[in-house]
Amino acid sequence: MNQASKDTTKTEALPGLATKLVSSVATGVEDLASSLLKPVVTTVDGLANIAKGMYTVVKHTARDPITSAYPHRMPELYPRSRHRLALNVDPDTGEHLCIACKQCERVCPDSCITVVAHDSVKAKSTQFYIDHGLCMFCGLCTEVCPTDCIINTVDFEMSEETREDLIYDIRKLTLSQEQSREYFKLKEYKTKSQKEAEKQAAAAAKAAAEPVAALDPAKEAACKATLAKMIAKVKSGA
Repeated sequence: MNQASKDTTKTEALPGLATKLVSSVATGVEDLASSLLKPVVTTVDGLANIAKGMYTVVKHTARDPITSAYPHRMPELYPRSRHRLALNVDPDTGEHLCIACKQCERVCPDSCITVVAHDSVKAKSTQFYIDHGLCMFCGLCTEVCPTDCIINTVDFEMSEETREDLIYDIRKLTLSQEQSREYFKLKEYKTKSQKEAEKQAAAAAKAAAEPVAALDPAKEAACKATLAKMIAKVKSGA
């Protein structure tokens, strides 16, 4: 009985050993295949990337270059480009547009703007300072300006020898009348005369659209009688 039990136990253990042996062999074959195929896959992937890069090079060979030969050829910037700050004058009259409201000074996150108002003349500034060394060209000052005085120009060449040279005063900031006219046209701003003309046209259109109230006949007769009495009185006095 003991010998038979031992033979039975050995017979039952054989399938388990065979399964483990097969699993070990399969794992070894997979590892061997992976180690042999990995360099091949890496090489093929690298060749594919090289082919893509060469295709891009060949594709752009026949195209015109898109780079600019700066500074010999200046780039064409968009009207809303945010570069050096400047102050406009009225393109029609040459009058300075700053009214010393100091909204730009209050809204500036870097506190790089200083406006000095006139002591006796209202809505006029005597001095205007901008430290371009601190300015981050966010454009907030140009958004809040009620007269379109302060603007971002398309001039980006601002290199200086010292930091003090980056502090512009009102004389250095103010554009000429011709420059202001060009920037008004570039940024599609409206001059004072254009705004006044639009206001008058809007008022005339509104008045024309409103119905004219009919005068009450009784009131009209009373007005005529009063007018006749006043005329008679004037004549009798004369």
